[in-house]
Amino acid sequence: MNARAFITDHVLSGVLDDFSIPHIEQRLPREFFYGLGLKFPQQYGIVCRDVAACVQRAEALGAGPFLHATLAAPNWIEDGELRRDCRLEFALGYADDAQIEFLGPGEGTDHYARALVDTDVAFHHVGIYQSGMERISESLEGAGYRTVVRGGVSLRPALKIDFRYFDARREHGIYLEVLDFQCLGFELSTEPVIRAYSALKRGLSP
Repeated sequence: MNARAFITDHVLSGVLDDFSIPHIEQRLPREFFYGLGLKFPQQYGIVCRDVAACVQRAEALGAGPFLHATLAAPNWIEDGELRRDCRLEFALGYADDAQIEFLGPGEGTDHYARALVDTDVAFHHVGIYQSGMERISESLEGAGYRTVVRGGVSLRPALKIDFRYFDARREHGIYLEVLDFQCLGFELSTEPVIRAYSALKRGLSP
């Protein structure tokens, strides 16, 4: 990371320092992603035992406000097995230009809980919003990063949500998550929705 990045991303740096999470470029250089045909990650995925408490800490440092919810995760396939009745607790918000995602242990899945065996908070994955999942999956699998989780929904042509976790823990200590969201065949960004929610929540705060 260069000095300018630390200066302009002071909220992000404060949040990462508070949770003992490294900047992405301190773990993986940009060339790693570009060499695999990937965009640079837009999201820090942080697993925690208490999502609400982590949201409160992050918001106190200037991040968010966060969208916090618990939802069913249909079509969740983990290590090749369909996990029925899977539910995820998550919170999404922004620290400067980076998206922060807090995730609880979940229900019906072991994927996040594995990272919490010896800690209450863990850097779990980087999230990459990018279309072209089949090409990306072939590239990552070919580089030795196997798919461990996949899920989403498809209501073609109106909506397609496809997300997959690729295991890069052996070399880099984290997963790579690719999120391919499309609406009517065009790439769909979650950022405007989350930013709008944050602005509304901030405006309603006393």
